[in-house]
Formats: sequence, structure tokens, C-alpha cells
Amino acid sequence: MTIAERKAKEAYDRVNPWRSMQEAKADGTICELLFSDMVGCFDAEQHRYFLDNSGDWYCIDPPGRVQRPATSWRPAWVKITPERRILIKTKSERKSSWATL
Repeated sequence: MTIAERKAKEAYDRVNPWRSMQEAKADGTICELLFSDMVGCFDAEQHRYFLDNSGDWYCIDPPGRVQRPATSWRPAWVKITPERRILIKTKSERKSSWATL
């Protein structure tokens, strides 16, 4: 990572800080999630997610339900339409049913 990239990331983090999972609302906001492992927090994956009314998080691309617990989230300031949410949930359920066969 170059110095310019690091400064841009730090500026983005200042403008858009990580938030507690309890603050998340199922209103269709596209979000980034921060996960934790044994050595600390990481956000290496640049996937986008949304919170469903059931309380489950879904990855947008590739479609799928998030299985591991996230520690923090931050909004991407864009909302996903209800139709697109239903499509992603359907694709993720279809994918998980194929995995169990």
C-alpha cells in the first residue's frame, strides 16, 4: 500500500467510522462488515452486505448468508431495493440447498 492509498483509507475511516452491531437496522442499507479472528480484526474482503429483517446478514456478491459473526459495520450510504434483497436471499438459499445434496 502506498502512502497516498494509506492516507485515503485513513481519511475514509475518519469520515465513515465503524459502528456497533447493535446500531445496524434492516432498512436496506448496503454495508461493510468487520470480522474478528484470533489475532485481531480484519476487513481484507471487500464484499458488501445488507441486514435482513430476520436479523441475518447477506453478502451481495456472491450471494450468500454470512455464517461467521461480525464485530462492527459501517454503511456504504446506498440502499438496496427490496426486490434485489429478495433475489439475493433466494439465490443464497438455492446455493445452500445445493451444498447440502
